[in-house]
Amino acid sequence: MIIRNKMCWELTQAQKEEYIQNLTSKLAALRAHADISQEDLANIIGTSRQTYYAIENRKRTMSWSTYLSLIFFYDTVEKTSQMIRELGVYPMQLVDQFNDVTTT
Repeated sequence: MIIRNKMCWELTQAQKEEYIQNLTSKLAALRAHADISQEDLANIIGTSRQTYYAIENRKRTMSWSTYLSLIFFYDTVEKTSQMIRELGVYPMQLVDQFNDVTTT
């Protein structure tokens, strides 16, 4: 039986905002390494190209769900998977919390 603490995967709003800010500042570089257009990436993460453009150019703040979608995408691309960890935009704290389970 796996017992999970109800709060084990929750981050504070401040932690989420920090992850979002860190990723936002690296979006253009990550997208260039992934060799993908804004339009194609926007389609993959379920937003419009205009919205993605505004996020990448810091005219709009991304939501937490958009952040998670981008992290998931960049983690699956070989050229950017390690890069997101090196840049400090991969939520290791969140992953560690997910993996912190007690088995009985």
